[in-house]
Amino acid sequence: MSFNTKITMSETPNPTTQKPVLTRSPMGRNEKILMAALLFVASIALFIRFVPVSFLGIDVVALSPGSAPTTIEKIDIEGTETYIPEGAIKFTTVTIESDSLTIWEWFQAKNDDIKELRNREDFYGDKTKTETRKINNFMMQQSQDTASLVAANFLGFDIIPVIEGAYVTEIVSESSASQFLELGDLIVQVDGFDVRSPEDLGNAIQSKKPEDTVTIGFKRSEGTFEIPSSDQELRIEQISLGSHPRLEDTGFLGVVIQTPLKADIPFDITIDVGRVGGPSAGLAFALSIVDYLTEGELTGGLNVATTGTIDQYGNIGSVGAYPQKAEAAARSGVNLFLVPPSGYQKILKIAAGRFEVRCVSTFDDAIIQLDDFGGNGIQITSELNIPTPTPSPETIDENDGYLTCAEAVLETTDN
Repeated sequence: MSFNTKITMSETPNPTTQKPVLTRSPMGRNEKILMAALLFVASIALFIRFVPVSFLGIDVVALSPGSAPTTIEKIDIEGTETYIPEGAIKFTTVTIESDSLTIWEWFQAKNDDIKELRNREDFYGDKTKTETRKINNFMMQQSQDTASLVAANFLGFDIIPVIEGAYVTEIVSESSASQFLELGDLIVQVDGFDVRSPEDLGNAIQSKKPEDTVTIGFKRSEGTFEIPSSDQELRIEQISLGSHPRLEDTGFLGVVIQTPLKADIPFDITIDVGRVGGPSAGLAFALSIVDYLTEGELTGGLNVATTGTIDQYGNIGSVGAYPQKAEAAARSGVNLFLVPPSGYQKILKIAAGRFEVRCVSTFDDAIIQLDDFGGNGIQITSELNIPTPTPSPETIDENDGYLTCAEAVLETTDN
């Protein structure tokens, strides 16, 4: 049996499977509005966050809490024995945000009790930033020299300071002085007579009449932030005086001056606080020098913050930016804040129980307050056989124009 079989196979390929093409329908009107709104909001947010507030014509500076460095770490004393205490005396600083202040930071500062906005012109006056830094440097140097003098005299050295000249810290616009003087100049002569102090300059000028011609001798420290030294060139200018704005028929030069004090202390004290300027660390310097030069704990082992200027007689002067300094102190973990009468209420409010606050009007007040917290300042005076610190008068007189600690504490109680 025979089979003849013919098989024919035909392979037909399957048609290629095509993926569906997704097409996006055009954005609807509502979607376009939403997208535009999101982009607008994002642009506004970036604008507010990064653009300086000066772009809006708002010319301000913002003061915010700075730091509270330990003062003794900035002090070097050579030529006598020193002692490192366990406690710390801190000076308080403020951060100044100026050109970099953004719209967002400005808005935050307006709604923050700790930060403070100041008009730039009111804050800096007519001075440039360089001039402001120069004056602040002078004030810081003077606070250091004065603090060294106060500390040494507290310890019984009885040093009399040397005063030479009158240091120019302000110049009245369009006055006689504005024609030739610069901030930081040191006036040392009037009509050939030496100027040993600001009082000498004031008496010499006020003895003249408007339009009188006077010869002013002064020294200038070019390109530095230092007080002009005695070996610098004496410059001479002959000028005509203006009219005093308040005193009739009295000559007027047109300067605000301060005393450039120097003290010959029998050991070397160097204080380096870097770029920090201004006079508000005077009390901290004086206390720290005493603490450094004596055994034991002037602070009772506590961390103590201070602010306040100090003069050669130990009087503590008011400063500014108290809320910012109080917050800086709180963040550094201080136990106690010593403050002049003008700042007592403000710092007490910011403290809010985080640290103790005590009012001080003099260096002796500070020693007495520290003694109440376990300090050894009064013990030091007994061991050295020198006068015991005496508290400042607790005067209460609303009409004398002088705020005492007693008045500051009373105002706080009444409020």
